[in-house]
Amino acid sequence: MKNNIERQIASNSDMNNNRLPNSKKTKLMKTKDTVQSYIAGQIKELHLLNFMCHKNFSIQFYPTHMQLVTGSNGSGKSTIANAICLCLGAQARTTGRTSNVQSFIRKGETLAQIMITLANEGPEAYKPELYGKEIQIIRKISLQQSGYTILDANRRIISRRKDTIDQIMQALSISPENPLCVLHQDIAKIFLIHTDSKKKYQFYMKVSQLDQIKQAYEQSICTVQLLTQRVNVMKQKHFNMLRDLEPLEQEVKKIELRREYEEKRYALTNELKSAHVVRIRQEIIEIQYALDEIETSKNEIDIEIIQQKKAIDGINQVINGYLTEKNDLEQDIDGLRELMAHFSKQKYNFQCLIYSFAQECEKYRSILTEVELKQIYLRKQIHTNEDLNHPSDDIDEQRSRVDQECTDQQEKQIDYEQTIIALINDIDQYDDKIHDQQLIIYFLENELREKQQDLNELIKITQDKMSVYGSWMSDCLKNIEHDQRFQKKPIGPIGCYIQCIDPHWAYAVEKHLAPIMSAFICANSNDEQILLEILSSYTSDYRSPIYVRTYSNELPDISGTLERIREANLLPMCDVLKIDHPIVESVVIDLKQIEATILLENLEEVIRVKESEILNWEIIDRKVKHVVEAWTYDGANIKLNTTFRIYTNEKQTIKYLSINSNQSLSIEEFRNDIRHFHEQIEQVNECISQINIVRQKTVDKLNEAMVVSADNRRKISELRKQLDCLNAKMTAIPDYSLNALRDKAQQYDETYADTIQKYDQSKEQHDKNRQHLADIVENCENIAKKLDAKIHQHNVITENLEIEQTRCNELQKRLKILKNKSRQMNGNILKYESKIKQLNKKRSKKLEEFNVVIRSVQEIQQEFDAITNYLKANEDTNEERREVINQYRIKRDAAKQYKQTYERCYQQIEYLKQFIQKRQDSFLTIADRHEYFLRNKFQKLMDKHDFDDCDIKIDHKKEELEITVRKHQKHLASLSGGERSISTFCFLLALWQSIYQPFRLLDEFDIYMDSEKFQSSLNILYENTLQYSSSQHIVFTPQAVDSQMWNNLSVPVFNMPTPKHSLE
Repeated sequence: MKNNIERQIASNSDMNNNRLPNSKKTKLMKTKDTVQSYIAGQIKELHLLNFMCHKNFSIQFYPTHMQLVTGSNGSGKSTIANAICLCLGAQARTTGRTSNVQSFIRKGETLAQIMITLANEGPEAYKPELYGKEIQIIRKISLQQSGYTILDANRRIISRRKDTIDQIMQALSISPENPLCVLHQDIAKIFLIHTDSKKKYQFYMKVSQLDQIKQAYEQSICTVQLLTQRVNVMKQKHFNMLRDLEPLEQEVKKIELRREYEEKRYALTNELKSAHVVRIRQEIIEIQYALDEIETSKNEIDIEIIQQKKAIDGINQVINGYLTEKNDLEQDIDGLRELMAHFSKQKYNFQCLIYSFAQECEKYRSILTEVELKQIYLRKQIHTNEDLNHPSDDIDEQRSRVDQECTDQQEKQIDYEQTIIALINDIDQYDDKIHDQQLIIYFLENELREKQQDLNELIKITQDKMSVYGSWMSDCLKNIEHDQRFQKKPIGPIGCYIQCIDPHWAYAVEKHLAPIMSAFICANSNDEQILLEILSSYTSDYRSPIYVRTYSNELPDISGTLERIREANLLPMCDVLKIDHPIVESVVIDLKQIEATILLENLEEVIRVKESEILNWEIIDRKVKHVVEAWTYDGANIKLNTTFRIYTNEKQTIKYLSINSNQSLSIEEFRNDIRHFHEQIEQVNECISQINIVRQKTVDKLNEAMVVSADNRRKISELRKQLDCLNAKMTAIPDYSLNALRDKAQQYDETYADTIQKYDQSKEQHDKNRQHLADIVENCENIAKKLDAKIHQHNVITENLEIEQTRCNELQKRLKILKNKSRQMNGNILKYESKIKQLNKKRSKKLEEFNVVIRSVQEIQQEFDAITNYLKANEDTNEERREVINQYRIKRDAAKQYKQTYERCYQQIEYLKQFIQKRQDSFLTIADRHEYFLRNKFQKLMDKHDFDDCDIKIDHKKEELEITVRKHQKHLASLSGGERSISTFCFLLALWQSIYQPFRLLDEFDIYMDSEKFQSSLNILYENTLQYSSSQHIVFTPQAVDSQMWNNLSVPVFNMPTPKHSLE
């Protein structure tokens, strides 16, 4: 077969075979300079292996509107159509050859294989992301069984299921069992020669798929008949129920008669009670007196309430003033502490400078002492240069002893000075530690103030939030807290324990949780009754829901559900909630399933999630649930169960979650943090006290060391003086000449003067720094005094504030007591007034009845006795009456309800009948339109074959189809086989407009036509395929065709090879 087929005509119809004017395709079949692409569902290639007469056969099909496959009988043309039909999932009996698929295996072989390649391109492609541009289906047939394999464009196995092929066929509009899609040779022979009108009608209904609509409404009629029978049975049952109700109705009438007699006896008794009128009048006077006293007391209490409110307002003003002054003092204290820390640092720096200058002064003093000693020694050498005397042994020994003692004292002095330096360093370290601890206290106090402010803000927010549930809710919660009758305190309202950590989802969360936000939780039914009593005392219009459940801190295991939702990259509602109580969290999980409720941005994302089927996972023993519900941020609710419904509404104001709070902690957590900060401040103060104690001990040691060092210096000075005296008594042997000694003395004088100057400078700096240090110490003392004064003032204000707050609390308690008394008095007043009204009404009624009496006492007594005797003779109990009446009411209501049920069923059946009638009318309308287009198309086609007065008559009641064909007044029965084939062929072409198929196979439709009629029919077929150019039309014929002519018309022609009978 040629690989490149020239074609000049492009498709100008859509997928429903409607003509599209000026339609264009981007890809055409390759002609001289264009290429046409395949349409989804068209056949690209077929390969047969050991199938019937073909051992190894392949054929390629092109995306043209018509293709011809020619070959002699027995060459395997019909085998191609049978193979395509079987590979696409059709049953063997549809081929018209056999019902056993194994009979298609080539003789002598044990396995046959069919492989077909379908195009999967264009906008109608089926799952292109999975299959690509081609879908390859392989069917292997063995002697025992057969199976399918579905491959994608890359020859990757996608499935082996027959259901997958059915889905592909449905998506690509392929019906391999429909004769309009594949017209097999045997079926064509039978259809062409068949004259039975009923068979033709059945063929027409099947290929046009009108039989499916007809079967649907006929089945509906059977259903309505069955329902009508069931409702008639229900009607008979209702009649039996009414008949069983008659004895109870007679009993009820007797009970009503006894009740009338009892009422009449009661009326007669009232005539004898006129004596009670005086007592009632006296009782009214007493109640009126008590009422006046209560009203007087209430007025006094109301005055006291007004005074208490004024006093509370005044105290609140004083408290606000104290708070303002306290805040100012806290700011002043913080500033003074910072200034104190600054001066402490300066004090430490000046102490270091003073110590360094003191060291320099001491160094220069020792140098001066040494120089002075050397000067004295030189002067003595100069004066005694000429007098040379040997010192005595005693003086020498005494000098050595004093010198040794002086050396020892100097070594001790060095140790003392090192000890002093070490102690000063320790004191400096202690000062640094104290300074660090003071900074820590300053930081902790700042944090404490911030926490206290956050706590006050949170308390205010909580109070504002509590007002959402009613202005009485705060008092109600306090009453619940102080009530000692509860075994376990109720928890609620539930909304107080729930926070939405993401404001974006606040509206959706509130819409989902709104029914339970005001609810309470009780541990048992006894606590529930107590809570109902308390709630009813505050409000009668609305009562919060109450849930009874055992208190347990153990939460349900929702990790499995959350894990699967998060794996699907979805947001569960519990991830945006913070619930401060485990019991509340457990109740919310059980009642509202927040772990199985997801949050989505908009409805488009909802549709995406629904279509992706990412929520279809397996339920595992309540640990893994299905997602049952979803919410969008604007409050749209989506039910994700089998119904899949979407509920939208107008966005409203957020009620329970509208409080803007950036606090992530609860009030109890804030109080725990504040308590922890107080403990830390106490610990730091204790640490500072311990450091001060150790520092003071170090200062005492330093003072002792300085005293010992001063004493040691005096001893060293005395020893040096003593040594100078001993040296003066000794006659020195001059080592130098007189001039050398004088030059050396002059050098020592210069050194002494220079050292004196440096000593004076260091002394001056030392004194200045000491003066600065004294100023700083004085400033520190002044600041410390001011700080103490401020702290004292702050403490005084705090005490006053606590006193005023205590006083305010006491006044509020007193005010609450007064309000309760006032409320109680109002209740008593209403009770007394109601009682007075009742007594007045009762008195007036009795007086009226007494005045109306016109009969004698004897007559009244006789009637009273007669009624009493009747009631005694027919005496019964209230329980028996209630039992009879209840039985009567139950059976009467059941009969009434049963009647409503079957009447409603009758009504529904009438609706169903109307609906079925509409479906039948619609079927007839569709059938008439289909018949009109079929007749019109058939007549046009028959005109081209020179047939006149041709028509198709369809009778849906008789289920008959008659084709009327006249050619020069010939009847259909008198037509030749070829003429009958032409009429039937035109009938098939007219049926093409009934249903779209991506390809159509016609196997030897020309079996009874001569060459002239065959060529004419082939030309008509070509013209019609141009109208349905979006489908492949593959024609199998044993007659010879002009290949060159058809190739010029862009119609590929494939010649089957001559069969070799020796291989069969």
